[in-house]
Amino acid sequence: MGKSSIIYVIGLSLIIGIALANINETSMGSMDSYTTYFGRTMAHNIALAAANVGANRVLFDYAYDTPISGPFSGGSYAVAYWDTGAASTYVKFMEVVAKFNSGGETIHDTVRAVFGRRQFSIYGWFTEEEKNGYLRPDGTTGPYYGSSDWKITGDSVFGYAHTNYKFNLAGQPYFDRKVTARLAPTLGTLGGVEDPVYNEGYEWGVTIQRDTANLGALRSLANAGNPFAAAFDGSDVGLEFFSTGDVRVRIPHTTGATLDTTVPVSVLSSTKVIGAVNGDLHLKGTYRGEVTVCAFTGTGPFAQKGNVWIDGDLVAANNPRLDPGSTDMMGIVAERMGYITKDLTRNSSSALNIQAAIYCHNGEFTAEDFWSIPKSGRVSLYGSITQKTAGSLGVFSFTSGLLNGYFYSIRHDTRFLTSGPPAFPFSSKLKLIAWWEN
Repeated sequence: MGKSSIIYVIGLSLIIGIALANINETSMGSMDSYTTYFGRTMAHNIALAAANVGANRVLFDYAYDTPISGPFSGGSYAVAYWDTGAASTYVKFMEVVAKFNSGGETIHDTVRAVFGRRQFSIYGWFTEEEKNGYLRPDGTTGPYYGSSDWKITGDSVFGYAHTNYKFNLAGQPYFDRKVTARLAPTLGTLGGVEDPVYNEGYEWGVTIQRDTANLGALRSLANAGNPFAAAFDGSDVGLEFFSTGDVRVRIPHTTGATLDTTVPVSVLSSTKVIGAVNGDLHLKGTYRGEVTVCAFTGTGPFAQKGNVWIDGDLVAANNPRLDPGSTDMMGIVAERMGYITKDLTRNSSSALNIQAAIYCHNGEFTAEDFWSIPKSGRVSLYGSITQKTAGSLGVFSFTSGLLNGYFYSIRHDTRFLTSGPPAFPFSSKLKLIAWWEN
């Protein structure tokens, strides 16, 4: 009996010892796991905090590239930037590395971000100011110059809408996407209604700067490798596009006396940017592929040049209205004005189709002599429009409807929300494209 008691006590002691050892090991493991988890959490939080500060600086100043580093919350962080250096396709990268010492171990965490230009093609409608700014080719003003542009019941804007001043809204105009402006709108009553429809809401106090550096970048890209570049300088150039991917070039556009030839679009520019320098550009036809066409002003006798003229339908070979996957995409950039060429053969049942992103830097997109031409049907723009002032295409009466010019239908090309025509103008601020956390 005594021996069995001794064996029982020894066995019990061994069991208790093993149990205590396991408990101790588990406790130590739990502490190690907690220490590691705490360290990783702190390192990640430090990285996120630094990344938010670093991203904020870039979003407010696209040129910001000064590394920042320092201690924070018991650890440290380092933020670094670098970019591609290409102004027309400006992309900035940011990398944040955070460190935190926990239990004698230095734990690292990384956050990376990619920023890109906000091309103006993302807007269905963008102006600096909602007023008429019609200028004739000789520089004189039109009869409605300076008048406020109003959007009224029956008007609709698809795609983001923005003005750097304020909208004038009467009745119940419709905005499909979010509306932004620097100032709250001036509202007017129409038919007893004063109730604009903001389908995705609105925000006032927003200013989006246009960058003149865009035009300089486009000038440097225009006509790269173009064997006719010298003829393009100081000339009014006519471009008629074909669904084959070719384009007929006529200089001057009226006769082709200097140049009249048909070549692939790629022959005119290796950068997909074609430009009339110190001249005007006349466009029509069916294009294939990606291209941006530009007209630039000059000095002296070329001071009123830099206009783009739409002489007829200008559409994609693969219609993006029917196929959102279409790779045919055109940008139209005028340093001065964009005109729909006067065509007195048009009537109230006519239709002019344009599929492009349009940008007028110092002017607006309008119809030539819109106040005096007869009723000319409808202009259907599928793409986007950015302009300094709000171009008018016709004259309307509340009692009689359209009196002169065109009805105007704008639908935003949703492809432009994620991509845009080659080197299309962009804002002076970046947008966040991608965000990665370790």
